[in-house]
Amino acid sequence: MSSILFWVGALVVLALVRPLLKFVIAAVAGKEIGEHAVASQPDQIHLQKVGPSAWKDAAAPRIIADALAAHGFADAGVHTVAEMPGVVVQLLASARDGFYAALYEHPQAGHWFDLISRFQDGTSVTYSTARPTALKPRPGHPTVNLPGAGAPAALNRALMLRPRRPLQVVSVQEAAHAFEQGYAESMAYRKGVGISTGEVIGTAARKAA
Repeated sequence: MSSILFWVGALVVLALVRPLLKFVIAAVAGKEIGEHAVASQPDQIHLQKVGPSAWKDAAAPRIIADALAAHGFADAGVHTVAEMPGVVVQLLASARDGFYAALYEHPQAGHWFDLISRFQDGTSVTYSTARPTALKPRPGHPTVNLPGAGAPAALNRALMLRPRRPLQVVSVQEAAHAFEQGYAESMAYRKGVGISTGEVIGTAARKAA
């Protein structure tokens, strides 16, 4: 949950150079880029509840939030991330279907949203409208990318694909804590295994394409 924030923020430097140069830099200095990317990310994040005025562009998240509300999701607030200036996250929760939703606004990456289910065995699955990265998923915590999908289509797909395992309880009250916990767990794993040169090259190649 929220691991995409790490990947977007950590390698945003590659978005600032020409496509071919991205690939060359990644191939030559992939290990160093990966190490720097991991080391520069906070171990934990802290959400700060704010109002809707925090959005730079509120139109896209409002459409998604309204569509999810029509499918039983309850609003869990708009937040900023203390450790990531410019990032805005709106959380929603569906106790009925066992999903948290996170709607993002990132200064470089723009808008996307995730639908997340956490299982009682400690695993999770995320359905994200972000484009796929070359980062290998944490074992037991896959991300299924559905780039460009609207809220109803993404939710229907998630309900169809989600493994049939006992779900953790979902609630508005626990949404922020679950989000922060998910980030911390994902970051602890990532700092343990690092980012390989191949993963950096793969990301550069996707950006170049």
